[in-house]
Amino acid sequence: MKLYVIPHLEEIDKWISLSKEHNLGFEYNELINPSVLDYEHILNELITKYKDLNRNADTLHGVFFDINLVSNDQKIKEISLERVISSLRIAEKLKCKGVVFHTNYQTWIKSESYKNMWIKESVKVYKKLLDMFPNLDIYVENMFDDDPMMLSHLAEQLKDEKHFGVCLDVAHAFISNTDLDIWFNELKPYIKHIHLNDNDKNADLHLALGDGCLNIEYVLEMINKLDDVTVLLEINKYEDVVKSLNVIKKVQL
Repeated sequence: MKLYVIPHLEEIDKWISLSKEHNLGFEYNELINPSVLDYEHILNELITKYKDLNRNADTLHGVFFDINLVSNDQKIKEISLERVISSLRIAEKLKCKGVVFHTNYQTWIKSESYKNMWIKESVKVYKKLLDMFPNLDIYVENMFDDDPMMLSHLAEQLKDEKHFGVCLDVAHAFISNTDLDIWFNELKPYIKHIHLNDNDKNADLHLALGDGCLNIEYVLEMINKLDDVTVLLEINKYEDVVKSLNVIKKVQL
């Protein structure tokens, strides 16, 4: 289990030191809001600073706010694809190993026709992206999906794509109406990346491990059953990341 953290450029020396001490990867998080892509000078400065770290095999969280790759509105679909492609191009520049995107599945739409359309169109667009970026892994993450079934159906249809995988966000799954057992068991063949933090089972709080209601021992046991998985501690505060690393170390002793 390789662990990753989210670095903060304003305190990058501290994060690099932590990375070296614990052999941590980085997951770059600045691109989650697509509007960042519109400010070329800020974006170029960001890319330059991260490139200067001379790292490889990190991951990047791609855009997700307002992104809909399967919209019935052609213009929304086109701009969403443009934003996603921009994320992947930046990941290439930073020598990342993979990029995370959200399902952005509209859970309030209950019709079977929407479900079928979402799977069909998602398969089509991710195959296109995988062909365009053959050296990058693409991980699709559960957002506030009610259960793992749509993500499972998508992953099953893309199981022959060696660079496609599921990013299981354990905290998102924890606040769904479906037990974590079902999430892990249903998605186990497809999980390549995990987002991990704690919460109160009501809101996505990104707490340090042990500060919420999540059964950390159980989660780590399930993660250790997975093959060659990477795990992001999706926690923003440095002190909470250090606390979480100590919790993991204690549990695994």
